[in-house]
Parts: sequence; structure tokens; C-alpha cells
Amino acid sequence: MTWTGNGRNLATRRLRVVAAMALGISLILLLALAGTVWGAPPFVVGVLTGAALVLPIGLGWGLFVERSRWLHPVLMLNERLTAQIEGIEHGRTTSSATIGVHVPPALFELHRTIGQFDGSTPRMRRTPATAPSSPAREALTRSGLFDPPSEVDGLEGSSATFETRDMVGRLEPESLRWTEVSPRLQTFLGAGLDRLRRLSILDLLHPDDRVPAAQALRNASGKGEALGLIYRLSTLGGNRRVVELNVSTRYDAEGSVVYLRCHVTDITHRIRARRKERKRTEELQQLNRTLQLTNQALADLKDRYSDLYQNAPAMYFSLNREGHILVCNETLLKTLGYSRRELLNRPYVDLLPEELRPSFRSRFAQFLTSGRIEVESQWRTRDGRLIDVFVTAVAVRDSEGRLIHSRSVAQDITARKLLEAELRRNNERLARINDELSRKNTELDEFSYVISHDLQEPIRTLIAFSGFLKQDYADRLDDQAREFLNYLTEASTRMRTLIRDLLELSRAGQATSEFQPVSLEDVLATLRIDFAELIRSRNAEVRVLGTLPTVWGDRTRIGQLLGNLIGNGLKYNESCSPRVEVGVYVGPMPKREHRVTILIRDNGIGIDPQYHETIFQMFRRLHPRDRYEGTGAGLAICQKIARAHGGRLWVESHPGAGSTFFVDLPMVPASLNSGLPVSENNRSVSSPDSAIHVR
Repeated sequence: MTWTGNGRNLATRRLRVVAAMALGISLILLLALAGTVWGAPPFVVGVLTGAALVLPIGLGWGLFVERSRWLHPVLMLNERLTAQIEGIEHGRTTSSATIGVHVPPALFELHRTIGQFDGSTPRMRRTPATAPSSPAREALTRSGLFDPPSEVDGLEGSSATFETRDMVGRLEPESLRWTEVSPRLQTFLGAGLDRLRRLSILDLLHPDDRVPAAQALRNASGKGEALGLIYRLSTLGGNRRVVELNVSTRYDAEGSVVYLRCHVTDITHRIRARRKERKRTEELQQLNRTLQLTNQALADLKDRYSDLYQNAPAMYFSLNREGHILVCNETLLKTLGYSRRELLNRPYVDLLPEELRPSFRSRFAQFLTSGRIEVESQWRTRDGRLIDVFVTAVAVRDSEGRLIHSRSVAQDITARKLLEAELRRNNERLARINDELSRKNTELDEFSYVISHDLQEPIRTLIAFSGFLKQDYADRLDDQAREFLNYLTEASTRMRTLIRDLLELSRAGQATSEFQPVSLEDVLATLRIDFAELIRSRNAEVRVLGTLPTVWGDRTRIGQLLGNLIGNGLKYNESCSPRVEVGVYVGPMPKREHRVTILIRDNGIGIDPQYHETIFQMFRRLHPRDRYEGTGAGLAICQKIARAHGGRLWVESHPGAGSTFFVDLPMVPASLNSGLPVSENNRSVSSPDSAIHVR
């Protein structure tokens, strides 16, 4: 390669112009001198002298004008030719369009001729030292790039002689080691030529890029070029960069590969800019998606708000400072029967009946002052009906405190008013019925008490005189008379028992004293004494499961309740060892707050499930009197006592499997429970082993 310019041709041309100009001036001056010597007229001598002076000026002006006229187009043409030639040389044209195409020699001749046109034309960086048609000194790439042989390229092959500011290097085709490196590429890679010649270009690439780079560079030997190869590279100075490699293959005259010419371009900033741009684009896209979602949410919210406002179960409207209707929702229009055009900008007072319109003025003036009002009123619908409404309004003011509009809501309370009137009538009727019922219950209790009390005396008389007859006249009576007398005595005894149970039933729903804490353990202790003889005679046992709680109620009634249930468990029992257990139920049944469920379980004869409700009715017996004595009032009395304490009594039983009665009782209020002894607090059943056996 030779690096020449057009300076010598330009200097020769300029010398010729100056010599011609000097010769012309000399001839004109000689003619003027000869005319002076020979006596020519002064006019001729003056013309010749003026011509000698004007000739250089005119010639210079002509050259300047001609230069200005042709220089700019020529420069642009030369720049395009230079760019095309260098583009082909550096492999920057499309490979598919240049592979196998030779650069016409006329292109170089045109470039050199234009370069010789004027010295200001940019110097060709590469010009062929000989005509490209000479095959002995021609080296071509497969893309048609001309490159002279290397015997004159860079004086002994030193990369320091590269007269280029591009980052260009040569690679050995097989090992891909650096053979020549331009000074700028040496600076970029951070090492001198000696060190780089010991390295392959692959040693500088990222490990993940080495295999594809090696394949692409070696393929360039066969294809003639490899363009736009982008890899990650680490310089010997420790910098990580991204480079673009444009590789072209150099061949000798025989077509053998001489070296690979590698043009390196640092595109790190471009890649980073692209990454930033891509990241920014992604962020903008994400923001755009978020904005779209937000806009969609706002649109949905607007639609929901509009639907909620228009179809709300309340009537929304707004009034201006003059008391005219500004806006209203569909509910108000449907309720009153107006169209929106008929109602908007209409005075609110037109909705009121005549008798309420005068009071509206004062109320609206009060609203303008206070900013809030709640009032019951009436509106007249389009068809003339009156409806009751409850109106609430809040004032919306500007920065100066002036009313902009009201935010008002009205509820149709016509049905509620009718219901309230009906409820008042029903309550009054119910109060009268309750009073009557209470009076009748009082009379019934008094009647039951009087009947039971007044019948006691005749019954006692019958029983007493029956006994006198059996005692004093037994020897005078025959067997049939004595039998009749026994029937009379038994009937009188049953009558006394029935009257006594009737009296107890009338009193069961009434407390004998104020409610108080009742220790069930104390109640059971008293009952054990009462049933001691029965327990002894029947060889029975009453077991207390765990610790019984303290409940809130009437001690006498609760004792009567538990006594009846324990007595039934011992009486209706055909086992040789009757057993009754009393404890706190802790099963899966839903618990009521501040309540406790007490269970009384026996191993008696059991009850058929079809009679579980019947047994709590008054004087209902399931067995004949000759088998089990009694009137059948005991469980009815127990149920009435349980209800008097806000609870209930129920049973779970099967024939032959015993019975378990449950009774719901209130606990001691928390405000009083804290002062009770620890042993009296509510506790659940711990285990059957803690039971107390009473025999």
C-alpha cells in the first residue's frame, strides 16, 4: 500500500499559471518600453502599461470565479467517491451486493483526477500505486475491495505506520491472533503491539461469546467477510466494553487467505443507550398500562358512582341559593312521576302541599345559616298523592362561605309511617290484652289458691272421719263396708295430693324470694338428707359429678326442681341398685352466655321418645297408679320452675336405657361472681372418679 496525494500535480499546475502570467506581463511591458523608445503616442504606451497592470488582476479574478463555480460540486462528488471506496474497503456495504464484484479502474482514475483538480480537495487516504489492472500487484477481497500487496504497506509491517484514526487490526486466519494493530486500537485495548501479538481476539471476549465469535471469524475466510458482529469484550486495562466487528478477508494473487482485516467499533454507549431506552420504553409501557388500568378503573368507578347515584334506594337532589332544583336522580323522578325536564330548575316549594309551604321559607333560611338540616315533610307527586319523606341536607359553600348548592337526600317513609301507626294500634291492643291476661292470671292464681286452700278442710274431714269409722266401727262393718271405706280413704288421700300439687303448680312460676346466688352443692346436701331413707331402703346411690356451680335464682324453687327430678330417678327405677348422677353438661350443645346446663341422669326404666313432650304436661301419666304412685304433676312443676328462671327442661331417653334430664339455669352475674368463694365458681365435670357416693 502507498499513501500519496495530489500536492505535486497541484504545485506544477500553479507554477505553469504563474509562469504564463509573468511571460504575458513581460511582453506587454516590453511593448510599452519599445513604444516609448520608438516614439509611439502616449495613449498607446498608457494602454499597454494599464494592460500589464490589469492582466494579473483579471486573471486572478477569473480563476477565483471559476474555482467558486466548480469547486463545491467537485468536492461533494469526491467525498461521495471517497466514502464509497472506503466503505467497500472496510466492508461497510451490503455483502450480498458486493461479493464477487471488482471495483472498476475508472472509479479510481476519476477519484485521482478530481483530487488533482484543486489542492483543497481532501486527500485520498489510499490510492493505488499502480493501475489495478496489473494482476501481479493486485490483492482483492471477495466483496471487490482493492488492497495493494503488503511489501510496501507500513514499512516493515509495523502497525505504527497505519495512517488512520480507525480501530483496525489484522488477525491470523487460523489462530485469530493479532498480527497488526492500529495505534488507536492499541490504546483502546490497553496494551502495546508486542503484547497483543501474543493474544488471540478470543482471549479478550466474554467466555459466553468466544465459541460463536470463533465460528463467525473462521467462516469469514470462506465467505470473504463478516459484518455486524457484536460481542462483549474486556480490555487489558480491565474495562468491559461492547464492540462491533466488521471483518473482511484479504487474499493474495493466487486466492489464498493472507489475513483477516478487523475493524473494531466501540458501541458500549450505544448499547447502554439502547438498554436505557429499552428500559425507559418498558417503564413507559408499564406506566401506560398502569395509566390505562387506572383510567379503566376511574371509568368503572364513574359508571358505578353514576349508577349508584341514579338508582340508589334514596332520592338525591340539590338546591341552589334560590331554592330551585339543580339536579336529581332517577329514584326521585320515579317516585314523584315527573320527567327530568319538568323538575329541573323548578322551585322546591312546588313539591310541598299548600299548608307546608309557608314553613319552608323559615327552614330554608335556617339552613342557609347553619348549613345542615334534618326534617320530616310531605311531597305531592305528579298524580296528586301525598308521600311522607325524611329530608337531610348539607350545604356546599365556596371559599367565601357562600352557598354553591345543597347536597340533599330524601327517603320515602310513607310505608314506615303506616307501619308505625299500625304498630301503635297493635301495641295498644296488645297492652290491653296483656293487662287482661295478667288480671285473669292473677284471678286464676287466686282461684287456684282459694280452691286448693278451701278444699283442704273437707278433704281432711273425709280422711279423719274415714279413719274414725275404720278405728271405732271396724267390728260392726262387714267386709264389703270395710272395702268401701278403704276406697273412700284412698280417694280422699289422692284428692288431697292433687289439691296440694295444684297449689304447688300455681306457685311454681312465682319466686318465694328475690333471686340470689344458689350453691347447687348445698342444695344437693339438703336433698341427700331428705332422700336418705329412700336411698337406704332402695340400696340406691346419688353421685355428684365433679363440682357443681353456683347459679342465680330462687333457692326454694331450684331445690324443688332438683328434688322432683332426683325423686323420679329413684322412683321410676326397677334396678336392684338405682343410681342418679348430677353434674354440669359440657357436650356439643351450643352454650348460652352466662348460662349453665345441669344434667340429672338415672338408670331407670327410660321413656319412649314419642312421650318426651307429653310427660311435661299437667297430670299426664304414662303408667297406672297401682304400679307407680303419683299425680303426674311433678315434671310440669319442674318445667314451670325452669321457665321462671329463663331456661327450659328437656329429656333424652329410651326404654330400658335410663333417662337424662337437662335444665338450663342462669349463672351468677359477673358483678357479683367475683365475691364468691372459689369453690362456688362455675366448674365443668372433671371425671366420674370425683363423684360423691351417698347410700
